[in-house]
Amino acid sequence: MTKIRSRIFKERFKTLKKVNSFISHITNLHKLLDSIMEESKKILNAEASSILLYDPNEKILCFEVAKGKKGEKVKDIKLKLGQGIAGHCAKTKKIINVKDAQKDKRFFSQADEKSHFTTRSILAVPLVRKRKLLGVLEVLNKKCCSSFDKQDIELMKIIADQAAIAIENAYLYRENLKKARLAATAEAMLSLSHDIKNILNGLIGGISILEEDIKTGTVQLECEGWQILKKNIEKISGLMLDMLDFSSKKKPFYQKVNIKSFIHDTVKVYEEKFRQKNCCILYEYDEKPEEVFIDLHGMERVLINLISNGYEAIPEKTGKMILSTKLLPGGKNYQIIVQDNGCGIPRENIKKIFDVFFTTKGHKGTGFGLAVVKKIIHEHKGKIEVESEPGKGTRFVITLPVHPENGTKN
Repeated sequence: MTKIRSRIFKERFKTLKKVNSFISHITNLHKLLDSIMEESKKILNAEASSILLYDPNEKILCFEVAKGKKGEKVKDIKLKLGQGIAGHCAKTKKIINVKDAQKDKRFFSQADEKSHFTTRSILAVPLVRKRKLLGVLEVLNKKCCSSFDKQDIELMKIIADQAAIAIENAYLYRENLKKARLAATAEAMLSLSHDIKNILNGLIGGISILEEDIKTGTVQLECEGWQILKKNIEKISGLMLDMLDFSSKKKPFYQKVNIKSFIHDTVKVYEEKFRQKNCCILYEYDEKPEEVFIDLHGMERVLINLISNGYEAIPEKTGKMILSTKLLPGGKNYQIIVQDNGCGIPRENIKKIFDVFFTTKGHKGTGFGLAVVKKIIHEHKGKIEVESEPGKGTRFVITLPVHPENGTKN
């Protein structure tokens, strides 16, 4: 008798140890349910297993996972409380052990008809957490004998208790994730609405000045109105490009380019702005590399966003930006360095600057620019680092492979 008790205790402990792993799958409900089914089938030595989740709104049980022969075919079956053995188990919240399913009046034969599976014995246990019904766990057809015994019932209780805890936590995780996403979406929409509103106000202002010019024929107003329109069209264009680049998932389309020419051509659009501010752009290139593989559109966004940030940070007349390249030892990687003598970034913000929607510019910033920069560089199998000192300036260092191993090349 002592040996039997010892064996039963060991079996229960072994089961508890196995099902404790359920909690590690709470971030993926489908994977969690699949794990519960697989372990139930193994521990009870059953031919098949299934789990039905309870929908409190519709008051029905739905097959979420069915393991075993042709289990997938029963997933569209829905049971009312009290319908079938699982329905009775859910309604009474009590374990049901059926030794001969075909002779039991409660047996719901439609599942067998759909799956072409013959159910002989069923052990069904309710999944209940804090008196709340979550679903029903079933194992079908004991392999080694005709039906499930008392020890199987005890093991199923252990499995069901841990499964209910894990499922409840999975629901909580999913609900919290949904709330977080909604909050992030609301925050994003609020931020973007301010940005787009400001840009549209600028466009409307430019149009008003041009309309006034049409009435009066004043050339000065025409120039002023055109500059306002141009500035705000550039803003909304940049915002939309950043949004598209951040939200899209794609592999870089690599093209071979002369790195110096590429940098010069990209920066050219900002040279006039720097002159108007009486600031300068300097270039300091290494002899190598001369040619590299990059995604032109992506790296243009990277440079434009970094230069735009630097332009806004540097002081008038004494402002300076330096763009340089450097081949690293070994010749496999190179760096593009963007440095300015602007206002710098406070130490507490350094770790946040690449987070989406983080900005220190108030309504002037979108919080997309540096998040897009980091995303594109990671897609290029590279990395970006930043060094900054308030009042002295900022230095962004981009490290990229000369010949990327993956991605489409032209």
